Amino acid sequence: MSTRSVLDWLEEAAEAAPQSMAYDGPGGSYTWGALRTRARETGTFLCALTKPQQPVLILMEKSPDCLCAMFGAVYAGCFYTPLDSSMPEARMRMIAETLQPSVILFEEKFRDTAERIAGDAKTACFAEIPGGEDAGKLAERRAGHIDTDLLYVLFTSGSTGVPKGVSIMHRSVVDFIEWACGALRLPEGVRFGSQAPFYFDNSVLDIYCAMKMRGSLHLIPRGDFMFPKKLAERISAEKIDTLFWVPSALTALANAGVLAPGSLPGVKRVFFCGETMPCATLNRWKQALPDADYVNMYGPTEITDVCAWYRVDRDFADTDSLPIGFPCTNTRIELIDGEICVGGTCLSPGYYNAPEKTAAAFVQNPLRPQIRETIYKTGDLGEYNDRGELMFLGRRDSQIKRSGYRIELGEVECALSAADGVELACCWYDAPNEKIIAAFTGTADEKDIRKALKAALPKYMLPDSLLRRETMPRTGSGKIDRAALKREAELEHTDR
Repeated sequence: MSTRSVLDWLEEAAEAAPQSMAYDGPGGSYTWGALRTRARETGTFLCALTKPQQPVLILMEKSPDCLCAMFGAVYAGCFYTPLDSSMPEARMRMIAETLQPSVILFEEKFRDTAERIAGDAKTACFAEIPGGEDAGKLAERRAGHIDTDLLYVLFTSGSTGVPKGVSIMHRSVVDFIEWACGALRLPEGVRFGSQAPFYFDNSVLDIYCAMKMRGSLHLIPRGDFMFPKKLAERISAEKIDTLFWVPSALTALANAGVLAPGSLPGVKRVFFCGETMPCATLNRWKQALPDADYVNMYGPTEITDVCAWYRVDRDFADTDSLPIGFPCTNTRIELIDGEICVGGTCLSPGYYNAPEKTAAAFVQNPLRPQIRETIYKTGDLGEYNDRGELMFLGRRDSQIKRSGYRIELGEVECALSAADGVELACCWYDAPNEKIIAAFTGTADEKDIRKALKAALPKYMLPDSLLRRETMPRTGSGKIDRAALKREAELEHTDR
């Protein structure tokens, strides 16, 4: 029988390996059997408060309990939205107003916040959910489930300042995870080291691949990423064999001097997605772990995490750009006026409670006007190289024109990242002053950086300003926070 719900995998894992570790980290751990029991108890509790396919907002720290809350919502026939507990309360309120949740599940320390943003929603503390399950009620909810029901809604930033809720169906996640487990050659019992927050779509791969493969997921504390030696020790001590991280996190570890040949011998797979992977970072990892499997993945939240992938099968110079490769199964990628547009089973049905935003981004495929076929306009630019591999060229809005020249800021970033002594790099365009600004971290001397850039780039692409930073501001998902970086630079300029 085909898989219609992610809960099919949870039931199978709990039956086949009830005593095996499922998810562990800050706040405790669950075996597959215990996870199912607590999730079904949570689902029973939520059935009394909800109707099928209503949203459940979850205000909890990243923890095994938070995962139980998420799956409990699914057992109740609902869908879940994890909130970033560190975001401003005003933003939480905007999300709650868009979502109109039936219930907010929270952990005790967020009780007051949950009650302030709830509006008409009911609120419940996860720790106070009673034991016991109503198998009949849960079966009734499962019987009414179809695979186009929503599994989750994750909120991303919106150009108008109002967050956009990306809706994703069970069918899309099932298709994606079945592809991932096969294409990424994941073994039964795989053990992931989790970097991504649950409100970030990169978390979908390791949460559900661990479930399908009856493996486990160790939730690495966020603070460990500030201490590379401690992070490396945790990876080894926890016997983590698979990493799926944003490149910024991999770069920080690579540049900290804790990677060396023979280090992290248990790591067999290193996957990355969410931003451009500098080849200089990739090469440092390959020097330390030459036998690991490296896969570059690409995709916005609107297409269920990943729509293109490339298994690293050859050497690249530090200054090269890494391909994003080929479409995943049941995914179609079109280049329309250079823009990457995506269709297929992966596609979101749209932004929750935002029909105008949905209509602007999810459009009819102009290459097939004879039949209704929706594609998502990513806003990213791409091209094919001479091997037929798709290359990511940057955001459409990161392509600038200066002095008559078209410039991809991503190419400038790539050259800056490859300079000796540069750890992290970020570029943007100051349009009013027609200047390219570049920020970097590392020990490199500015004169040496400019020399390296002159050797790699034509004169018209060279940054006008180089800004050294001790650290780069980060978003909650671990990416470089470009908006915060620009604000810092503007404040410094104003102060001068």
